[in-house]
Amino acid sequence: MTTNNLGEIILASVRKPLSMFLLGIFITSLFFGMLSTSAFGKTDSVNILGSVIGTQQEYPANGDRDKISPANYLDEKQIHVYSDKIVIDAKDVQWAGFADTKSMLPIINKDSNALQIIPDCPSQIKLGDIVSYKSKYANGIIIHRVVYIAEDEQGYYFILKGDNNPSNDPGKIRCDQIQRKLIAVLY
Repeated sequence: MTTNNLGEIILASVRKPLSMFLLGIFITSLFFGMLSTSAFGKTDSVNILGSVIGTQQEYPANGDRDKISPANYLDEKQIHVYSDKIVIDAKDVQWAGFADTKSMLPIINKDSNALQIIPDCPSQIKLGDIVSYKSKYANGIIIHRVVYIAEDEQGYYFILKGDNNPSNDPGKIRCDQIQRKLIAVLY
């Protein structure tokens, strides 16, 4: 048996199972793609039995992120600018400072000053908002952007990501973990 014949035998024995595997992935992705239709980041979540669980919202890919900003919390009429002061007419606003993690650069850095509120969750948490939350996977409070909103059997959940991080934060973030919502950054 020559080396070429051995190579052909190995290739033939691998080709069919590999082709079947790839075909299976393709058919599965087509099937689930038909169950979940996308229209600018919004999809209906379908479980394996075919029933709708809830509406999902997903932050666009990197190139389209400028299409979704944090939701406006303050109306222009609530911001009063005078020559000696600024008055923001809002309840329960708190000042926030940040650790030097660089995860939200260039929006937030360690020297940023920000204003946050305690949001009514889930109604005041929108796609693109920046929220502070307690993680099950890290100590302290993390402040990252909401990149995905969905609902499952346990209720609403949020997927968050630091703007400067390569991947999403681990786990589903629930309302009881969310501490604050960013409403202003002062430079």
